[in-house]
Amino acid sequence: MCCCKEPTINGQPGYSWDGRSTMVYQPTPPELEDGDVLLADEPGRCGRGIDSHCYHFRLVENRGQCFLVVKHGAGTERIRFGWTKTVGDFATTPSADRYWVFQAAYHAVSEARQTAAREVEDRWRRAAAEKRIKTRKLPGQDAVRVTLLPALVA
Repeated sequence: MCCCKEPTINGQPGYSWDGRSTMVYQPTPPELEDGDVLLADEPGRCGRGIDSHCYHFRLVENRGQCFLVVKHGAGTERIRFGWTKTVGDFATTPSADRYWVFQAAYHAVSEARQTAAREVEDRWRRAAAEKRIKTRKLPGQDAVRVTLLPALVA
Protein backbone atom coordinates (compact mmCIF):
# COMPACT_ATOMS: atom_id res chain seq x y z
CA MET A 1 0.00 0.00 0.00
CA CYS A 2 1.25 3.43 -0.91
CA CYS A 3 1.81 5.92 1.90
CA CYS A 4 3.19 8.78 -0.20
CA LYS A 5 2.30 12.19 1.21
CA GLU A 6 1.95 13.66 -2.29
CA PRO A 7 1.33 12.01 -5.68
CA THR A 8 4.68 10.52 -6.69
CA ILE A 9 5.97 9.20 -10.02
CA ASN A 10 8.42 6.29 -9.96
CA GLY A 11 11.97 7.59 -10.32
CA GLN A 12 11.26 10.69 -8.25
CA PRO A 13 11.84 11.10 -4.51
CA GLY A 14 8.82 10.92 -2.24
CA TYR A 15 7.68 7.29 -2.38
CA SER A 16 6.80 5.88 1.03
CA TRP A 17 5.58 2.39 1.81
CA ASP A 18 5.30 2.96 5.57
CA GLY A 19 4.37 6.66 5.89
CA ARG A 20 7.59 7.41 7.84
CA SER A 21 10.52 7.00 5.46
CA THR A 22 10.75 8.16 1.87
CA MET A 23 12.75 6.81 -1.02
CA VAL A 24 12.81 6.58 -4.80
CA TYR A 25 10.74 3.77 -6.34
CA GLN A 26 12.85 2.78 -9.34
CA PRO A 27 11.01 2.56 -12.68
CA THR A 28 10.94 -0.88 -14.35
CA PRO A 29 10.01 -0.25 -17.99
CA PRO A 30 8.98 -3.12 -20.27
CA GLU A 31 11.50 -4.12 -22.92
CA LEU A 32 11.02 -2.89 -26.47
CA GLU A 33 10.81 -5.41 -29.31
CA ASP A 34 12.55 -5.14 -32.68
CA GLY A 35 10.88 -2.45 -34.76
CA ASP A 36 9.21 -0.70 -31.80
CA VAL A 37 9.22 3.08 -31.88
CA LEU A 38 8.58 4.56 -28.44
CA LEU A 39 5.73 7.09 -28.49
CA ALA A 40 5.12 7.48 -24.76
CA ASP A 41 6.77 6.17 -21.59
CA GLU A 42 4.77 6.40 -18.37
CA PRO A 43 6.33 4.98 -15.20
CA GLY A 44 4.16 3.89 -12.28
CA ARG A 45 2.82 6.44 -9.85
CA CYS A 46 0.21 7.17 -7.26
CA GLY A 47 -2.48 9.80 -7.22
CA ARG A 48 -6.25 10.21 -7.45
CA GLY A 49 -6.45 7.89 -4.43
CA ILE A 50 -4.87 5.01 -6.38
CA ASP A 51 -1.59 3.20 -5.75
CA SER A 52 -0.27 2.27 -9.18
CA HIS A 53 3.47 2.16 -8.57
CA CYS A 54 3.77 -1.41 -9.89
CA TYR A 55 2.53 -0.59 -13.43
CA HIS A 56 4.84 0.87 -16.08
CA PHE A 57 3.25 1.67 -19.46
CA ARG A 58 4.80 2.28 -22.84
CA LEU A 59 2.96 3.20 -26.02
CA VAL A 60 4.89 1.94 -29.03
CA GLU A 61 4.40 1.93 -32.77
CA ASN A 62 5.40 -1.07 -34.83
CA ARG A 63 4.53 -1.50 -38.53
CA GLY A 64 1.75 1.09 -38.46
CA GLN A 65 0.05 -0.27 -35.35
CA CYS A 66 0.20 0.98 -31.79
CA PHE A 67 0.64 -1.28 -28.80
CA LEU A 68 0.25 -0.58 -25.12
CA VAL A 69 3.03 -2.49 -23.38
CA VAL A 70 2.69 -2.83 -19.62
CA LYS A 71 5.05 -4.32 -17.09
CA HIS A 72 3.68 -5.22 -13.68
CA GLY A 73 4.29 -7.72 -10.90
CA ALA A 74 3.02 -10.67 -12.97
CA GLY A 75 5.18 -9.90 -16.00
CA THR A 76 4.83 -7.99 -19.27
CA GLU A 77 1.78 -7.76 -21.52
CA ARG A 78 1.44 -6.31 -25.00
CA ILE A 79 -2.00 -5.07 -26.06
CA ARG A 80 -2.89 -3.89 -29.55
CA PHE A 81 -4.00 -0.30 -29.02
CA GLY A 82 -5.11 0.59 -32.54
CA TRP A 83 -3.64 1.93 -35.73
CA THR A 84 -1.14 4.75 -35.43
CA LYS A 85 -3.48 7.17 -37.21
CA THR A 86 -6.35 6.47 -34.79
CA VAL A 87 -4.34 6.87 -31.60
CA GLY A 88 -3.60 10.54 -32.16
CA ASP A 89 -0.75 12.55 -30.79
CA PHE A 90 -0.23 11.59 -27.15
CA ALA A 91 2.82 13.86 -27.02
CA THR A 92 0.62 16.87 -26.28
CA THR A 93 -1.44 15.09 -23.62
CA PRO A 94 -0.28 15.79 -20.06
CA SER A 95 1.64 12.86 -18.59
CA ALA A 96 -0.77 12.29 -15.70
CA ASP A 97 -3.80 12.16 -17.99
CA ARG A 98 -2.00 9.88 -20.42
CA TYR A 99 -0.98 7.51 -17.61
CA TRP A 100 -4.51 7.15 -16.22
CA VAL A 101 -5.96 6.60 -19.72
CA PHE A 102 -3.41 3.80 -20.20
CA GLN A 103 -4.32 2.41 -16.77
CA ALA A 104 -8.06 2.43 -17.59
CA ALA A 105 -7.50 0.84 -21.01
CA TYR A 106 -5.28 -1.88 -19.55
CA HIS A 107 -7.78 -2.78 -16.84
CA ALA A 108 -10.70 -2.78 -19.32
CA VAL A 109 -8.86 -5.26 -21.55
CA SER A 110 -7.80 -7.36 -18.57
CA GLU A 111 -11.38 -7.55 -17.25
CA ALA A 112 -12.73 -8.42 -20.71
CA ARG A 113 -10.17 -11.25 -21.02
CA GLN A 114 -11.13 -12.66 -17.62
CA THR A 115 -14.86 -12.46 -18.40
CA ALA A 116 -14.40 -14.17 -21.77
CA ALA A 117 -12.31 -16.95 -20.20
CA ARG A 118 -14.97 -17.54 -17.51
CA GLU A 119 -17.73 -17.71 -20.14
CA VAL A 120 -15.79 -20.23 -22.25
CA GLU A 121 -15.01 -22.35 -19.17
CA ASP A 122 -18.68 -22.33 -18.14
CA ARG A 123 -19.80 -23.27 -21.65
CA TRP A 124 -17.43 -26.25 -21.82
CA ARG A 125 -18.20 -27.29 -18.24
CA ARG A 126 -21.96 -27.41 -19.01
CA ALA A 127 -21.30 -29.30 -22.24
CA ALA A 128 -19.16 -31.86 -20.38
CA ALA A 129 -21.82 -32.32 -17.70
CA GLU A 130 -24.47 -32.80 -20.41
CA LYS A 131 -22.14 -35.09 -22.43
CA ARG A 132 -22.26 -32.82 -25.50
CA ILE A 133 -18.54 -32.94 -26.35
CA LYS A 134 -17.74 -35.11 -29.37
CA THR A 135 -14.20 -36.14 -30.32
CA ARG A 136 -13.03 -37.75 -33.54
CA LYS A 137 -9.52 -38.84 -34.51
CA LEU A 138 -8.68 -37.53 -37.96
CA PRO A 139 -7.62 -40.38 -40.26
CA GLY A 140 -3.93 -40.42 -41.15
CA GLN A 141 -3.15 -37.48 -38.86
CA ASP A 142 -1.95 -37.03 -35.33
CA ALA A 143 -4.91 -34.76 -34.60
CA VAL A 144 -8.34 -34.92 -33.02
CA ARG A 145 -11.39 -32.88 -33.99
CA VAL A 146 -13.38 -31.72 -30.98
CA THR A 147 -16.97 -30.60 -31.48
CA LEU A 148 -19.32 -29.00 -29.01
CA LEU A 149 -22.86 -30.17 -29.78
CA PRO A 150 -25.69 -27.67 -29.28
CA ALA A 151 -27.71 -27.86 -26.08
CA LEU A 152 -31.12 -29.45 -26.27
CA VAL A 153 -33.94 -26.97 -25.88
CA ALA A 154 -36.50 -28.17 -23.34
